[in-house]
Amino acid sequence: TNPPQCKRIKIRGTVRGENNTIGSGSHSIAKGDKEDAFSSSSHDTPSSNGTPICTFCASEGRCLSGGSGTPLVPLSSRSETAPQQKFSATASVTRPEELEKLIRAIASNPELTPVQKNTTIQGLRDSVWKSNMRLHKKKRKIEEEERAGVGVGNGGEDVKGDGGESTAGGIATDLTMSNIHEATATATLARRSKRMTPPASYYKKNRHGKIELVWSSESSSTKFSLDDLSVPLFSASELAPTFHDGATGAVLGCPHYARACKLRHPSSGRLYTCRLCCEQEREMPMKDQDSPLDRYAVTEVFCMRCGALQPASDRCISPKCESQGKPFSKYSCNICNLYDDGPNKNIYHCPFCNVCRSGKGLGVDYRHCMRCNACVSLADDTHHCIPQSLQGNCPICHESMFQSTEPLRGLKCGHVMHLSCFTMYMRAQSYTCPLCKKSIEDMKDYFALLDAAIRMQPMPAAYSATVSDIYCQDCGKRGKVPYHFVGCKCSYCGSYNTREMGRLEG
Repeated sequence: TNPPQCKRIKIRGTVRGENNTIGSGSHSIAKGDKEDAFSSSSHDTPSSNGTPICTFCASEGRCLSGGSGTPLVPLSSRSETAPQQKFSATASVTRPEELEKLIRAIASNPELTPVQKNTTIQGLRDSVWKSNMRLHKKKRKIEEEERAGVGVGNGGEDVKGDGGESTAGGIATDLTMSNIHEATATATLARRSKRMTPPASYYKKNRHGKIELVWSSESSSTKFSLDDLSVPLFSASELAPTFHDGATGAVLGCPHYARACKLRHPSSGRLYTCRLCCEQEREMPMKDQDSPLDRYAVTEVFCMRCGALQPASDRCISPKCESQGKPFSKYSCNICNLYDDGPNKNIYHCPFCNVCRSGKGLGVDYRHCMRCNACVSLADDTHHCIPQSLQGNCPICHESMFQSTEPLRGLKCGHVMHLSCFTMYMRAQSYTCPLCKKSIEDMKDYFALLDAAIRMQPMPAAYSATVSDIYCQDCGKRGKVPYHFVGCKCSYCGSYNTREMGRLEG
């Protein structure tokens, strides 16, 4: 069957043609005199029978514009076009300028409602980001396999032609299973060659649990070989010490913690000063995507004083380290693998939260609320329990709160948000909880000002007998009160945080 062309997703009007489209190689916005449309008219990737299909749909193997989509022709049947499509990431990646033009065209459409505009723009951003990340990963995979001597075509997949021969970028190759295993090993060594420097010394636990020296740069009589897989290798930036105080360079650590060691990632084997540094690198688009650093799975640490890689502990075990047995930091936790040498900072490990918290300890200045599953200050006498209140995300920034290093702010209703988010939320003169709509603070003084304003501005005679059916968002009760344009006061709790459900004319 012939591969279907991508269906046009109309926003408004009809498509006037391709002469006035914005963007190329992807779904585009075609602009007419009075009509705009979100169109796929600028496809530039040919299929097996010459029918154009866009690069987004080609990478997915189905038409993205048609809902569930009809599967396109498999990659194996397009061996004729493989030489032209070996990789066109530069031409296919949607640039920020093109994305901005698409968003502006959608936002300037007067016939779309705000909800439709927001939904369309968010979907466009998500699809462009996923497509660009997919293309970057394919490019890195192709480059690594090319350096390793493996011929690939069409996104790193071995492509079968009509004649049954394995083709890679249009060149026929014969790879037996032994060749594939050999090529995989070569690719592993190629990736390993990017990290060419071993640590100054490497200590490891043997099967009996005893720590022994595996390798040392001083005791090694032969030159280190990259083929020796028993000793981990790192890049120069990973082995370089980092500092907590920045350019001063007097305190080892990172911007988040002061410590004299780095953590080795349990999956990738890379060195990070802390898990937050790993998260920052993961957010950088040009960096290799690493998985989140699991603090509980860390088994090895790197001493930044002597360069020794060793099993995780509170101090360096190398006898040649300048620390002379001093701990990596003033506080260390062997469960969370947290090290912090910050001055005047109290930290304790909560066994119920299973994380380290700021404070002197449970029973000293904090207690653990089993219903909320959170540590609460002993000075908080107005704590309102909400089950698992910290397990969700902040209602303002939608970031996780349970393992957040930022201070939190508890509201009167019991919900929690980041302190910085609370400050920003209050600047917008919002005085109700974004989740339950209850007053976030004691509003008695503000309600007293509204009482005075109502007394000074009585309603006209035409509205003097009007009654409002209200629902109080603070006490949750309904009632009928006299209508006033300033506000409707709850007759039960005296709150003006009410919602008018109906109005009865007198």
